[in-house]
Amino acid sequence: MSGPLSDLTIVDLTSVISGPMATAILADQGARVIKVENPRGDSMRMGGALNHGASSLFNALNRNKDAIVLDLQTQGGVAALCKLVKEADILVQNYRPGVMTRLGIGYESLKTINPALIYGSINGVGATGPYVERRVYDPVIQAYAGFTHAQTLDGNPGLIKMMVCDKITALTAAQALSAAYIERLKTGQGQHVEISMLEACLYFIWPDRFFAESFVEPPEFPGVDITTMYRTLATQDGYMTLICVQLDEFQGLCRALERTDWLSDARFSDLPSLYMNFSALVDDIAQEVKKWPTSVLSQRFAVEDVPHGIHLSPAEILEDPQVLASNIIEVIDHPEGGAMRLVTRNARFGNHSAPASRPARALGEDNSDVFNAFDIDKSPL
Repeated sequence: MSGPLSDLTIVDLTSVISGPMATAILADQGARVIKVENPRGDSMRMGGALNHGASSLFNALNRNKDAIVLDLQTQGGVAALCKLVKEADILVQNYRPGVMTRLGIGYESLKTINPALIYGSINGVGATGPYVERRVYDPVIQAYAGFTHAQTLDGNPGLIKMMVCDKITALTAAQALSAAYIERLKTGQGQHVEISMLEACLYFIWPDRFFAESFVEPPEFPGVDITTMYRTLATQDGYMTLICVQLDEFQGLCRALERTDWLSDARFSDLPSLYMNFSALVDDIAQEVKKWPTSVLSQRFAVEDVPHGIHLSPAEILEDPQVLASNIIEVIDHPEGGAMRLVTRNARFGNHSAPASRPARALGEDNSDVFNAFDIDKSPL
């Protein structure tokens, strides 16, 4: 793989969502990622849409990786892993705290084999505390980190209907591991990098959902919840979103909706007043938006420089002109699943052209090549 991380070798012991997504990001950026699965395989091999046995979810999270099988419950499996670790730059695992140590492959053990090893541990809530032994998935962290509270509507908290906490954790892990690698370039020393879903998601949600809580004493002004503007608004033939965070954007909205009477309303005469009073206008804006066809109103908003979005289905997103212009969706050929679409990058690097993506490999497909490359004896496996 070409990319800024093309000199890195990563041993990936992760499964499900957050860990595999983190290592997929690093693989997309050029790292050689060796995904190690137990003999049963990652459960996400059956996740998402399935076509001839190929999983959409597993391919999205495990493209561009080698795939081997090791039984880490056996001495042979542990010995093979140690050979990988001896030459690897990074190991990433998302077992519950304590499991890797019990298997004899915790950080303290593996750093004796490779002192330069960066050892990444991803878990639910951290390595200490009363919830450490609990099994954790995305909706659990959404509740504990304030995401369900942020989605409260008519007094009822709600879940974000995607694996948002898993993905936040993945992005956090990829950045943290890269930071540890940069430090190793300076010092030559590895380290243990710990990423918990709870900590990553609290860090993520804090700036705009913990206004008042940021002060130990109750603040004089608790802040304005800008998310009162976060609504989907029905048009004559579809749905739109819009938001005004600058005074000129609101003034453009008034002109686009032909409600110039709002321009002279003292409640919206300056930006502080607009923030304080915008929520009182949301229902009126919704009624005005209903009067227009989506395409006509979108054009009027564009002319007035009003930030807005048109509600699109997944199928419509595939044909959206901006998405097509970005050339971010690649079609690859999967040996079982046939043609598959993937979003192949989350950043562009001026010194590297993105290579063609490789589909996720079958369970253990690269055992022979990897074992030969790392001089691993296959007989005890």
